[in-house]
Amino acid sequence: MRNYKKLGRALLLLALPLIALILNGCSTQLKQSALDPKGPVAQMQYDVMMLTLVVVTALFIVVGGVMAYTVWRYRLRKGDDPNEIPDQSHGNPLIEVGLIVISAVMLVIIAVPTLKGIAYMKNDPVEDYKGEAIEVIVTGHQWWWNFEYPELGIKTSNELNIPVGRPVKLVLKAADVIHSFWVPKLAGKTDLIPGQINRMWIEADEPGMYWGQCAEFCGDSHAYMLFRTIAMEAGDFEAWVEHQRSAPIEPVEAIAITGKKLFTEKGCIGCHMVGPVGGMVGPDLTHFGSRSTLAAGWQENTIENLREWIQHPEKVKPGNLMYLGVGSMPGIKQIRKEKGLSDEEVAAMADYLHTLK
Repeated sequence: MRNYKKLGRALLLLALPLIALILNGCSTQLKQSALDPKGPVAQMQYDVMMLTLVVVTALFIVVGGVMAYTVWRYRLRKGDDPNEIPDQSHGNPLIEVGLIVISAVMLVIIAVPTLKGIAYMKNDPVEDYKGEAIEVIVTGHQWWWNFEYPELGIKTSNELNIPVGRPVKLVLKAADVIHSFWVPKLAGKTDLIPGQINRMWIEADEPGMYWGQCAEFCGDSHAYMLFRTIAMEAGDFEAWVEHQRSAPIEPVEAIAITGKKLFTEKGCIGCHMVGPVGGMVGPDLTHFGSRSTLAAGWQENTIENLREWIQHPEKVKPGNLMYLGVGSMPGIKQIRKEKGLSDEEVAAMADYLHTLK
């Protein structure tokens, strides 16, 4: 008996840190907490989750309570013969039928709002809202995001700007492997699958920056495939749209002018759009300087981080295409070897990119 007590204390001591760790994950202060909904889709999913939690907790208390009572009530007491078998009973139709009925009722309680929630997320939000929805085509790449607003005629990368209180219909595509679009405070995840188009919609109740993440393993830098959803008031959003439609500011300082020249000479323009010129292999950099992050949300968009990203992209994001190159496109490794890329040239290119506002 003493050994059992010691074992119980040891298990309790081991369980306490685990319980504390689990409870820490329930914080609403985390940047990617699904327990702090800020939109109608996230709120609906939160309500379904809490209903499910209540049902399964009640089930756990009942089943666990009966088991605990049975273990305690029929435990081996001092003086009992360990070889004596207690009286056995075999089935009780009333209890068995009752358990089946109760289980079915619990499943229905969970299933009905779950199915309604799935339909709610997949339906066209225009049917339920007075405001006109905005359509955004989301394309997942290894390891960055492209956002295209076909009705507004603009494209951007890694930062999804939306107006507050207006539904946004998302058309989800994958350019290479399976990805998954997930902004916990606005909606649950939906996969992006090559050769298939999936759809969902989001809406933000209040202005703010909402952290997003690829939620499906997609390669070496899956964990670094982040993005930001920036919700702003209607007037601010309209101003942002007009700014995105404008041409990027031309550099005036000598170092930035040199950086622009190097950006073309070193072949970077072959993969990145700047205004109407360039390729579309990598993110559109037309207004890169006005973005808050770089490397698909992995770093803050500062001059120091940008220089590090240009010079050592494989350290910032292993396996990224800027380092390896795509087909005949030279990566940074090849540019260093064949064309040369000094620290001064890296600094000039970084300064130029920061003028693109």
